[in-house]
Amino acid sequence: MRKYIIYMVILSLIEISLAFYLTEWRHAFWDFVEKRNFHGFTIQIGIFTAVALVLCFVASYAQYFGTLAAIKWREILNKKTSSLPRKDIENLNQRIQEDCMKYPDLMIQVVFGFGKALLYVLVFSISLVISFNIYYLLIILIYAILSTLIAKRISMPLISLNYQSQRAEATYRNGLTNVNFNDCISIMLGLAKKTKHLSYFQTFYGQIAVILPIVVVAPAYFAARLTLGGLMQCTSIMATISDNLSYGINSFNIINKLISCRKRLKEINVI
Repeated sequence: MRKYIIYMVILSLIEISLAFYLTEWRHAFWDFVEKRNFHGFTIQIGIFTAVALVLCFVASYAQYFGTLAAIKWREILNKKTSSLPRKDIENLNQRIQEDCMKYPDLMIQVVFGFGKALLYVLVFSISLVISFNIYYLLIILIYAILSTLIAKRISMPLISLNYQSQRAEATYRNGLTNVNFNDCISIMLGLAKKTKHLSYFQTFYGQIAVILPIVVVAPAYFAARLTLGGLMQCTSIMATISDNLSYGINSFNIINKLISCRKRLKEINVI
């Protein structure tokens, strides 16, 4: 499993490097557009095509190695379950089958997602401060931090509801009588309602995040302190920072499922 993790780290670093290069590419590309330089424009299109193809390759192989790592981790968890007592543990077989399958995949998604998002924010924040203005970075940071706190507050009930849902469904599948189908429906309706609230906020945050960098940088462009290329490069950097700062907001559902799954596995001493 360790070698797959190393491969994922290497590919993630390559992905970040290529994404950073594309911010520089945007500056040159849009400057050629502004100058109506067709020759430079076509060259930049060719460069973008080559970089995009490499990015597709890197992203697909990173996902592939993540899947392989999750499979190996599942094997490890399943071996641990062989020593578990087979009595007095509710829905043991279901937990071994479902939770040992989900937990590695969810954990890899969350850990690598946060790690990669942190690197993106660090690299692109340094670039934004050096090339443009720290003021732009502060606006993005304040917006993302406040939004994350709001999203966290909205999503907190989902942790308990996800756990209750998994437990109720497992019991229902196991044919026990202490939880019936009506109980499952009731929990699912509560989960759907709270998920709806979080989805509303995630959508609102995403829409504002699209327009915010343009609104912030536009005065410098209209005052002729930035070229069109500079405007597009700066907004691209800000958008990348915003996207990665919002990883937690956009991934709350996955994080909640991970917390619930981990809690269930800890109850049977698998982790």
